Amino acid sequence: MPTRFPPLLRRLAIALLTLAVGLAVAWVLPWKLNPLRGWIGERVQAATGRTLVIDGDLWWRFGRHGRLTAEGVRIGNPAWAGRADFLQARRVELEVALWPLLRGRIVLPQVRAEQPDLWLERAPDGRRSWRLERAQNDGKRTLYLGSVALDRGVVTYAETARRAELRFAVQTRVDDGRPRLQAEASGRWNDLPVQAHAEGDEVLQLRNDDRPYAFELDGRIGSTSIAASGSVLRPREPERADLRLKLAGGSLGEWHRIAGVGLPDTPPYKTEGRLRFDGVRWTYEDFSAVVGRSDLGGRVAYERRAPRPLLSGELVSSSLDLADFGPVIGQARRSGAGRTGAAAPAAADGARRVLPQQRLDADKWGTLDADVHFVGQEVRNLGRFPIGRLDFRVKMDDRRLTLSPLLLQLGGGRLEGELHLDGRAQPMAARLDLKLRRLQLDTLLPQLRSTKSALGAINGRLALAGQGPSFARMLGSADGEAQLAMGRGQVSNLLLELLDLDAYESLKFLVRGDRAVEVRCALVDVGFQRGQMSTRAAVFDTVDTVIEARGRADFANEQLDLRVTPTAKDLSPLSARVPFDVKGPFAQPQVSPDKARLLARGGGALLLGLVNPLAALLPLIETGPGEDRDCSALTARAQPPQNRK
Repeated sequence: MPTRFPPLLRRLAIALLTLAVGLAVAWVLPWKLNPLRGWIGERVQAATGRTLVIDGDLWWRFGRHGRLTAEGVRIGNPAWAGRADFLQARRVELEVALWPLLRGRIVLPQVRAEQPDLWLERAPDGRRSWRLERAQNDGKRTLYLGSVALDRGVVTYAETARRAELRFAVQTRVDDGRPRLQAEASGRWNDLPVQAHAEGDEVLQLRNDDRPYAFELDGRIGSTSIAASGSVLRPREPERADLRLKLAGGSLGEWHRIAGVGLPDTPPYKTEGRLRFDGVRWTYEDFSAVVGRSDLGGRVAYERRAPRPLLSGELVSSSLDLADFGPVIGQARRSGAGRTGAAAPAAADGARRVLPQQRLDADKWGTLDADVHFVGQEVRNLGRFPIGRLDFRVKMDDRRLTLSPLLLQLGGGRLEGELHLDGRAQPMAARLDLKLRRLQLDTLLPQLRSTKSALGAINGRLALAGQGPSFARMLGSADGEAQLAMGRGQVSNLLLELLDLDAYESLKFLVRGDRAVEVRCALVDVGFQRGQMSTRAAVFDTVDTVIEARGRADFANEQLDLRVTPTAKDLSPLSARVPFDVKGPFAQPQVSPDKARLLARGGGALLLGLVNPLAALLPLIETGPGEDRDCSALTARAQPPQNRK
């Protein structure tokens, strides 16, 4: 006989079976939860501080993760945001991890939104509208998002501190079985127009995992074009990145508006290289760049640290055109081939200024510190002077800029020293200390080399300190001194005689050929006081002529007032040696002989010529009162004070 269960057990078994079937049906079939829309909104607001409104149907389906589907969803923004709704969407599907709910945590491994309109905003104080927890800065999180798929969506990013509002049209599509995110961007960033196209992995990588987010970007901001491809680990707060980068633009100075990095104004540039991030610093390496007509390469690193980020690295240029970096030293930026973007300013008398007038922008200096070593292997565009290697280390520390050590190979010799600029001082303070070592006259002035008109080595030093917003103003207020000295060498006799206005000697050398004359020594010793340069000694001593100069140079107004006096050591029958003046603006100085002395000599010759033609030569005969100078003493004056005996 079959076993008969007691009625109570049968009823219990039937109840359990009915419950199991009911749970199975409930697990498989979706539940319509419209009556719970208000309760869910209250719970979300309690957890995040945000309003949640569901205008359409609300469905729930059990599974490994619960799945909640809502239609007509609106999530509110915090009160400080520029738009009332953080999210508007036609339909939202959420995967919900069930076990974390028991611990009060909302974990959403996957979110899918149809026609979402998302507003992301960052406040000046650092608050972010996409951080949905109520206390954004206490480190406690109640909501965790994983991957996000957006179907025909719009994402707007706004940041008032940067005067930025960017709109992204986004779409998730499947490519070879892998979801990919596409985005078209437009808008403004720091008031610069933005257009860009990007493609990346399926998610916005809001979930912190060990899978780098791969993407490609091609866009333009202002005059700067950007192309990047590679991967970033945890894009929200990057831990590692490895990208190939291409940049091009009208000026490096535009990066101050793009990223707050105080780079100098330059001619158009382009560069390509590898950009890596190791969790501490961004490094741009294995790159090549062209700025104007100059090339650059090497490695630079950018590290965020307090109180200012640090830019460091090594840069090398095989061909450097100084005109491309004119704005760094206060010269007008050129436009076109070899032309400056603006004419040089005029002085009070209308003459063109020759000293660098452009203001140095110390405000940019406060955006970062720097420690960069630069080497220019071939340098061009320092007037007509032949330049060799340029080597310096630039340091920036709290708006104090130092070039030290500074080396420039020039004219067969070298300039060594250091330059200090203090952007914290008002006006900006500058200090320059340079030593000149064995500058060769024939190399320094190649236009005279073919005539063998100048041979000799120049040594000297320059020590100046001034203040002002430009290098011109700094020189116009400078205090200090400068000395140049040349020992034994050679100079063209023809050049010397022409300078002396010695007709007989000049004609003689023109007829039978120029010859070199020994230079015993030369010295220029000047002092600066509040931008006024005055000669303390300026002597050029050869075996047959002594040339002396005295006077002043006004660097504030760019005016010269010098008198040059040649004195012969030999006898010449046709000498008209007289002092001459060099006066006027730096740009167009006027050279004129002492007319009274010249007329007196010419007049005497004319009167005597009426009596006896031979007597007409008498007033032009020099007895050579000039005397040899003490070259050792003169040269010693060009030594630094600590080396003087």
